[in-house]
Amino acid sequence: MAAVSAGIGVIGGVVWALCAPAEQFVVVAPGQGAALTGESLHRFDSLALLACISVIVGVVLPVAFWTWRSRRGPVLYLGLLIGTVVGSAITVGLGVWIAGLVHSRPDDPEVGSVVAVAPGMESPLVLTITPLVMSLVVVLLAAMNPHDNLIDTPDEHTLDVAADASSMESDHA
Repeated sequence: MAAVSAGIGVIGGVVWALCAPAEQFVVVAPGQGAALTGESLHRFDSLALLACISVIVGVVLPVAFWTWRSRRGPVLYLGLLIGTVVGSAITVGLGVWIAGLVHSRPDDPEVGSVVAVAPGMESPLVLTITPLVMSLVVVLLAAMNPHDNLIDTPDEHTLDVAADASSMESDHA
């Protein structure tokens, strides 16, 4: 589970790096730039895109693994928790690295030229989105399951009651 979650983190990082917009700067002096009008909003855009990717992963992973009935319970939750924490770190680290490759800037741009700067992560709190959403989805799935053991097989007590009821019906017939 943790390996699959980390693998999904790689996919999320690549998708984010390719979708996140670069911020445009005009070079005003060697080594100094000024953001163009409206370009500073791209800092929020890249963070919002990563948050959306994190929410999608946080919903899809537990729903997909919930079908693995023999692992439902603490094993499933801990595997997903470890996987989503590692996957979130991989998403951010790999995404920022790939975005730096995609939006590479020149070493010494001329004054007056427009330079694209790769998106970065403005807040480390984005790392908590996937584990929190995953935890909420697992709690909801467990709460909606009518069986105490989280597996949809009847327990022995229910089988005994059903057997007693059928034997009573055959006695009265």
